[in-house]
Amino acid sequence: MVKRNRGFVFFLIGCILLFVAGGWYIYNVLEDKNAGKQAEKILDGFENNEDAPVIIVEGDAFCGRIIIDKLEMELPIYDEWDYKRLKSAPCRYTGGVNTDDIIIAGHNYKTIFGSLGKLVNGDEIKFIDGYGEEHIYEVYDVVILDGTAVSDMQSGEWDLTLFTCTKSGEQRVTVRCERK
Repeated sequence: MVKRNRGFVFFLIGCILLFVAGGWYIYNVLEDKNAGKQAEKILDGFENNEDAPVIIVEGDAFCGRIIIDKLEMELPIYDEWDYKRLKSAPCRYTGGVNTDDIIIAGHNYKTIFGSLGKLVNGDEIKFIDGYGEEHIYEVYDVVILDGTAVSDMQSGEWDLTLFTCTKSGEQRVTVRCERK
């Protein structure tokens, strides 16, 4: 009788864990889709301004947008990063386009930077700044860095760096680019 009850308890715990995992999966899928919709909504409000380096949409400042044709991706880039902003679009982590040292962070959602690891050397990335000026970059290297390697992320003389977390969150997919 005790073995039978213990088996039922383990079965019940297993069902609860499966339910929690399913709920977590659904939450992540919905959060990903919401981020994609938010990014599209932001892009709809974009109007380049020849007099200012940033674009203001609903009170938020954006330093431009990024286009990666290979990944069929066009995303707005927040001018400053924080965790709340990362939920809807990539953010300028540090640096700038005009100083050839811009670093852009984005979530690994499928609708944001989840496909960065598919880029290879020679792929093209376009950045359109707040003035509407197009800057074209070429992927030079795609590397995986440790999640705590902040100095490695910022080291080197890369004109553009894009990064996102791996699925585990312990490492960063990092795309290094040079201006064409």
